[in-house]
Amino acid sequence: MSSSKATPKIVAKADPRLEAAMIERPDPSPKELKTEEVGLKRVARPIRHVRHVPVKSLIFYSRRGPIEFSYDSKIKLPINKNKVIVQIQYVGLNPVDMKIRNSYQTGIYGAAGLGREYSGIVTHVGENVQSHWSEGDEVYGIYFHPRQAVGCLQTSVLIDPREDPIMLKPMCLSMKEASGALFALGAAYNILDKLQKSGALQKNANICIIGGTSCVGMAAIQLLKKHYNLYALLTVITRGDGRNLLKKKFPSIADEMIFVNYLTCRGKVSVPLKQMIEEGQITDFDEETNEEYTIEYDQGKYDIILDFVGGYDLLQHSSSLIRTGGYYVTTVGDYVANYKKDIYNSADNPSANMRKAFGSMLWLYNYMHFQFDPSVALSKKNNWMGKCSELLERKTVKIVVDKTYDWKNHKEALSYMATQRARGKIILKVEKF
Repeated sequence: MSSSKATPKIVAKADPRLEAAMIERPDPSPKELKTEEVGLKRVARPIRHVRHVPVKSLIFYSRRGPIEFSYDSKIKLPINKNKVIVQIQYVGLNPVDMKIRNSYQTGIYGAAGLGREYSGIVTHVGENVQSHWSEGDEVYGIYFHPRQAVGCLQTSVLIDPREDPIMLKPMCLSMKEASGALFALGAAYNILDKLQKSGALQKNANICIIGGTSCVGMAAIQLLKKHYNLYALLTVITRGDGRNLLKKKFPSIADEMIFVNYLTCRGKVSVPLKQMIEEGQITDFDEETNEEYTIEYDQGKYDIILDFVGGYDLLQHSSSLIRTGGYYVTTVGDYVANYKKDIYNSADNPSANMRKAFGSMLWLYNYMHFQFDPSVALSKKNNWMGKCSELLERKTVKIVVDKTYDWKNHKEALSYMATQRARGKIILKVEKF
């Protein structure tokens, strides 16, 4: 049977529902739905909380190696409950920086930092010290850890106020001046405080300062004349134009000082001092008028000699220069200071050790090799931090800044310090990071 003849019979016997399904309908078939092509897209992630403060610092590995910038240090957050973070703005250089660097003969100890005093702004405050410090406080202080290979010549420093001297910056000081205000002044104050407590520092004491244009020397001059009210003439040994500088910076006490040029006697300052004591006068030269003039001197031998340069010349002639029971105080020792070679906390020579051990028993005067301990622990005994802050706030002591460098120019700054001819503080400006 052909398929054409069988179809009607099949349809006739089929289920009506099947027949309905076979009817052609006029409605078109549904159109295909267009979909966008599936792909991955980059979506911004939410900002994550930074758990540290990045730090940029100046470091070195040995005395012969370069000083370079490092980005490896970080201060973890949150900080210790008893500490604060200070964003550094300026750092004052000190001779001790060069002595510490000279102590690192090789790089086996790793990276070491520079800078011992600073000024800056508090950015983070620990929970336990929020009653004393606030974010935004302008502060200055000392960061002295010579044996821990750290310094404050970096963008941020973690400070422990229980150990590191830190105070609010006096309103009368700029941030630049504040960065060089505390170390030298603190050293001079502690020296004179010891002498006063020993009974040696009287208002009529006859005092000689060697190194009058050093930072400690200028601080001592101001303290003696403006704080301790010394009314005897003060003998100041300096070099070159140091006399003119001191008269210009401290005009109110310029006539209360006798100047001796260190260079004219080729470093043998004992010669003009002995001559002045024996003859009762000294000849000086006024560079403005180009004329010599004579100053009468009737104060005799010295009660106190403060030596901030070093050397053995005055000690060799001490019997002709120092009264019995007087004091010879040095911050350097028997050797003339040499910033290119001196190392930190170096041992004295045998003769200096003998003077320290036996004192006036052998030499008829008291010998003191003073080394400043700029710690909060010392301040708890004599409040040197508070006293120095008061002296600065009252403008009793003026901070003299010689030169300011960007910290990128640290080589120039250290080279200038190495000449030992700075007339005041050398300051480095720290950039923000």
